[in-house]
Amino acid sequence: MTLTAPAPTSNRRAATTPVRVAGPRTRRVPWVALGLILVLAGALVFGTVVQSAGERTAVVVTARALEPGQVVKASDLGVVDVAVDGKAALVPAARRGELVGKRASSHLPAGSVVGFGHFAAGSGLGPGQVVVGALLGPGGLPVPNLRVGDRVRLLASAGPTSTDSPAEPGGDGLGEASVYLVAPGTQAGSQFVSLVVDQAQAQAVSDAAAAQHLRLVLQGGDARPPR
Repeated sequence: MTLTAPAPTSNRRAATTPVRVAGPRTRRVPWVALGLILVLAGALVFGTVVQSAGERTAVVVTARALEPGQVVKASDLGVVDVAVDGKAALVPAARRGELVGKRASSHLPAGSVVGFGHFAAGSGLGPGQVVVGALLGPGGLPVPNLRVGDRVRLLASAGPTSTDSPAEPGGDGLGEASVYLVAPGTQAGSQFVSLVVDQAQAQAVSDAAAAQHLRLVLQGGDARPPR
């Protein structure tokens, strides 16, 4: 019987293959979720801002400058679309007609967004006050641009005041008044001025105006509201 011995292993090189052990797999799901949340939050904020900016309301504004005491006409008012805070007390365009016939309670520049508090009903006259009108030329006017609300001192000159000849200095004092309304006169450079005076002054002021003897002196202080 023949026995075959196994081949010696002394010359055989044992082949070894390095084994790579993988570490635990990093889980990125929470960070991805956080990123998605931030993106959605940003989109929500942007959408809210855009929506708020798009919610505009038609409100009333002044089409021209209004002076204190001036009666409001429909042509004095306009409408614009603005983004309005819910707490703003503005006049909606649909209620514009409610302001017509009222008087401005303060100086309002053209383009002012207004509220109901900027206007008052009634004549604006106090107890015992009346309105006297006078057609005055440059000789009777202290400035060529009298405004509603101006405080003036009233003088009766010795001669008539006209657009051709200024009144001479001096004259009797007739008290003080405030300008109620100003409108262009019938002659170049003249103005029709309505004056608020006390009842006791009314007759003397009216007589001086009819005789063209009335002239006005503009009072100082804060009589003229800024434009």
